[in-house]
Amino acid sequence: MSLRVAVDFGTSSTCVVASINGREPQIVVVDGQPLMSSAVYAAADGTVFVGQEAERQAAVDPSRYEPNPKRRIDEGELLLGDTVIGVLDAVHAVLRRAVTEARGLAGGAEVDLLVLTHPADWGAVRTRLLRQAAGRLAHEVALVPEPVAAAVFHAATYAPAEVTRDRTVEFSGRPGDTLAVLDVGGGTVDVSVVRRSPAAGPVARRGGFEVLATRGDPSFGGADIDQVLLEHVGSLVSKADPEAWLGLVGGRAMAERRRRRVLRQDVRGAKETLSRHAYTDVPMPPPFADAHVTREDLERLVAPQLGRAVELTSAAIEEAGLRPQQLTGIFLVGGSSRIPMVSRLVHERTGVVPTTLDQPETVVARGALRAVLVEADRTGALAGSSPARPGLPRPVGEQRTQVVGPADANRPPRQAPPRRMPPPPRQPVTPAPARPMPPPIAAPAHPAHSPPTGRGKKVPWLVAGAVVVLAAAVTGGFLFFGGEKGKTFAQYDYQFVAPEDWTQTGDNVAARQVVVKPADALDADDLVVVQEYLLGYDGVTERDRFVGELRQKVADKGTTHSDFNPGTSYAGKDVISYREKAGSLVISWYVVAKGDVEVAVGCQVADGQARVDGACQQIVRTLEITK
Repeated sequence: MSLRVAVDFGTSSTCVVASINGREPQIVVVDGQPLMSSAVYAAADGTVFVGQEAERQAAVDPSRYEPNPKRRIDEGELLLGDTVIGVLDAVHAVLRRAVTEARGLAGGAEVDLLVLTHPADWGAVRTRLLRQAAGRLAHEVALVPEPVAAAVFHAATYAPAEVTRDRTVEFSGRPGDTLAVLDVGGGTVDVSVVRRSPAAGPVARRGGFEVLATRGDPSFGGADIDQVLLEHVGSLVSKADPEAWLGLVGGRAMAERRRRRVLRQDVRGAKETLSRHAYTDVPMPPPFADAHVTREDLERLVAPQLGRAVELTSAAIEEAGLRPQQLTGIFLVGGSSRIPMVSRLVHERTGVVPTTLDQPETVVARGALRAVLVEADRTGALAGSSPARPGLPRPVGEQRTQVVGPADANRPPRQAPPRRMPPPPRQPVTPAPARPMPPPIAAPAHPAHSPPTGRGKKVPWLVAGAVVVLAAAVTGGFLFFGGEKGKTFAQYDYQFVAPEDWTQTGDNVAARQVVVKPADALDADDLVVVQEYLLGYDGVTERDRFVGELRQKVADKGTTHSDFNPGTSYAGKDVISYREKAGSLVISWYVVAKGDVEVAVGCQVADGQARVDGACQQIVRTLEITK
């Protein structure tokens, strides 16, 4: 029996989906609900309760209760009562409960593949913690950005078969090509613009989406709407007995805690009812009368916050170089997107009627499994580590972790990908945007990795002249120049600072690649690409091996590769350098090695020699591997 599970670990709630023996994924019901609370409760005896169990225990001692562990992902540790619990342990407890419930549907079968979703703007530190939290829960773990999962579900399930005349968008591509995803969740608002990868094949059709732009507001979500509505209820009823109201919302007595828990549940239920009806009543404990609230009240209270969410949507679309009318559609997900005002504001401010579905809070989890195509030769590594290079032996039964991304899904991520692969011709997948967007750029091949053969090229393309930067000592690592002016990028197991006037034009999640270009020359060929690879051994402690392999590969390439020098310096770092010429283009690479991770910085010069050199030096100087 095969069991694949997807978990959308949310701020206030978690959704679990399971597929048994390849059948259509089904939502796992937990405690009688399609959603499981993400809350945790640390009991005095060390037991960690999750979900509704945690909510029930919170009535006894609320100091031991954390309703939103995802919001505290950066804190390292949580103080719950007199117990210190690691954030990693708290997240693991939530994931373990989710997986246990899914395994119950399959008679206790082990999980072959666990797919975890995460916000698109999560960097290497957060995604690494998420991978580690999934340790020993499945044979293989895959990570999928939430908007990619939502887009895959939409494209596979709800995209129209053909474009009709009454569409509200200017559309010239395939249905589902470019989407904006507005996720109004329990604790955050996240907006992403995603585009179907131009790569062909079944993987691209199922999960081939790349993230073009993201925006978010971590300070607002469904839980904040609950609080605003609770305060409004207080303004209606507290005049009857102000002291009793203060005791109800902040008292420490057992009876007050229990009444407060029930009141919060009733307020949340009222919010959900107002998504379907114009008014409702909130039952109140004595001495208060029941509170009558209307949808108009709720919309007035949250209009500024929802307005900002829609502004973020417009900003993300603009950042992607598009107009709203150039999208296939705007897709609403997350439980709080049920509020009618969200859809109305999106339509009013963008001119696009958004797509809303039943159970929008389950869309991400349902799309996550579709975004991952399981293949027999899938690569991976021990939980919490990076996947292994293809061809390296892997013990039977070893747990594997894989980062799955949309932009190049037909290639196992973080393996040594081909670098001699030209980008597709400069033809936009979507209608021409307001500012030109370059095509996705395939990672060029420095000789340490075998390139494919027989591939033609129609335009100048980035190839592999490289300068390889190795850590100068076994302790490794590089100082991150936090005072450096510019834009910080920290999306994978590395981070760097690029000049302020350079912008990101590509983010190949599968290849763990970031491409930056001058903001005023997006259609030119001047660019810097940063990409992560896995060596399969420690590039610092086995430096001689690394240098020897690289020297031989460069020699094998013949006259196109030259100037190999294992003892030069660049941007203040000791480097191994060489160059490659491809027609009129000269490309240099700078590759940082720390442990078994290699991060390559490739600098391609077409017109602006000084500009590219300056950006290249800043990126190499500030580059840090964070694994």
